[in-house]
Amino acid sequence: MSRRPTTAERRVVARVRHRSPELVERVVARARAEMSAYAPLPAPTIAAATASIVDRLLTALHDGHPLTAEDLTALRAFGEIRARQGVSLADVQNGWRIAIREILAELTEASGESQVADRTLLRLTTALLDLVDAAVVPYSAGHRDVEIAAARHDEQFRAEFTRAVLLGTLGPADLRIRAQQLGVDPELEYRAYRARADQPLAAGRITAPSGFVTTVDGDIAGFVEKSRSPGGHGVVGLGTPTRLEDLARSFRLAGRMLATAQLFGRTGIVDLDSVGLLPAIAADTDLGAELVRRYLAALGGGESARTLVDTVEAYLDTGLRIEATAERLVVHPNTVRYRLGRFEELTGAELRAAHTALQVWWAIQYRKTQYPGDRPTRR
Repeated sequence: MSRRPTTAERRVVARVRHRSPELVERVVARARAEMSAYAPLPAPTIAAATASIVDRLLTALHDGHPLTAEDLTALRAFGEIRARQGVSLADVQNGWRIAIREILAELTEASGESQVADRTLLRLTTALLDLVDAAVVPYSAGHRDVEIAAARHDEQFRAEFTRAVLLGTLGPADLRIRAQQLGVDPELEYRAYRARADQPLAAGRITAPSGFVTTVDGDIAGFVEKSRSPGGHGVVGLGTPTRLEDLARSFRLAGRMLATAQLFGRTGIVDLDSVGLLPAIAADTDLGAELVRRYLAALGGGESARTLVDTVEAYLDTGLRIEATAERLVVHPNTVRYRLGRFEELTGAELRAAHTALQVWWAIQYRKTQYPGDRPTRR
């Protein structure tokens, strides 16, 4: 708001304006000494902006009017410049505090020299602080907008790099150059991951510590260091550890882990250790169908067939141990022996033969993909 300054106020401010070059010099010296972000900047560069800001504040204070539209535009531009120079908003705020204290000190000294009443200094101090409040808003907004734009550019650059690495579209030289720009060590091993963006709780919940995440064909995709986890909810397919230049292979495996997990109803982070041969079962449907025909079709349908299949699966999972199978199914060992004998009688399979056991296991797992609700039950 406009105010009508007294003659005494004008006289005090005029003294401060006369000494503004020394004031600006002290502000610049303190800023460069107290904040490392200002130290690399040339003193004349800082001084030019500081002198302009101080002059605009003192002019408005002397004339008793608010900052003009031109003042606000210039202040916003100064904020943008500091952001591009790498000066953080915290350091900018510290710089403003230094400048305000130096101006207040000059006002106090000039008031004493002019022998004005204390209330004159109080009115000038209040008016100055009001002007500073108005000045900081466009200055901070300009700084913030540049930071946001830079962050978006950095995020886009990271996303483009991540996508190129996962798809294997970067040459070795270009890969190393971009990795160095983003602080990625090409000598370490990384694991690619993939998750559906539309699965419950998935979108926005993948927490890659390194920040290398993007989208590929509508899926969330990224990579993390070998020892770290992408986190997240729902289903996340995780590839095998590999060097940066071979991450495309890890990403392909991550895709297969994700598809396999969804096919077999798995949740959480799924990798090769947790699914074993299931990806091969998911991929080779013709073989799976043939093994089902060979080993399971003869059992027919219904509850009795399911009981036999559940028992055989538990038997294979426990390493062909009768007692362990009986304990898992909560039945007598003789019951297990009877069911296994009945299965072998109907199918002609010899479960203790390794190659036959593997084929039977394959058939059982493949049938689950055709009948998702057909899961082993405890008997």
